[in-house]
Amino acid sequence: MVEKATAIETAMRELEGSFCGQDGRVSGAVRIITVDTLAHHLVMPNLPALQEAYPDLSLGVSVNATSFAQIPQRETDIGLRLCRPEQGNYVVRRIGTIAFGLYASKAYLESHPIREDHLPITGHRLISWGDPLSFLVLPKTLRSWVESGAANFTVDTMQAQVLAMKAGNGLGVLPCILADTDEGLVRVKPDLCRQEEAIWLVVHEGVRDTKRIRVVGDFLETIVKQGQRALSGRDSEQLQVK
Repeated sequence: MVEKATAIETAMRELEGSFCGQDGRVSGAVRIITVDTLAHHLVMPNLPALQEAYPDLSLGVSVNATSFAQIPQRETDIGLRLCRPEQGNYVVRRIGTIAFGLYASKAYLESHPIREDHLPITGHRLISWGDPLSFLVLPKTLRSWVESGAANFTVDTMQAQVLAMKAGNGLGVLPCILADTDEGLVRVKPDLCRQEEAIWLVVHEGVRDTKRIRVVGDFLETIVKQGQRALSGRDSEQLQVK
């Protein structure tokens, strides 16, 4: 019954898409899902340009850290994800990368200086990721950079990560596009501690050929490519601990 219902839903969405924009306009609803860093620093600042170009397009943005594959098709159409779905009927394309680095507050580094010129760094508190971000390789990356100390702190949102680091709870991994612009954070060992993750454009198979989905997909790919320098952490003018 589930398979039949899914097939019917897909067929209805394809039929709906065939009628949208037949007069040359791009119209209809498109629901985007992404993670908070890409939403706040890339998608939201650029959405007005898309809305100006296509005023009949109705947009929705969902910020969700879980896997795209776990989101029901009726709830979203297209996504910018940091993990590739391993199951489900999706069209997936790698459209860029996002860099992560090791960060801490200035106050923490003043009271806990880093003396090593190699990895792993030892004798420091760690701020690590809990669910629902455990699907990322960041926890493993962090422990390859920093040997775990006696005390560790775990949080499960990006905002909590930033607040924990700025409060001086220890060293942690953050996206460079987020942390490099925060005056309260210092990037540690940028020559050694840098990890890139792929950014995936993910579209449900049932809507891939609709005009509005193609327009939004092209828009998302364009802003990722235009923002690649910042996403790669190459625009940082922050104080860095070599």
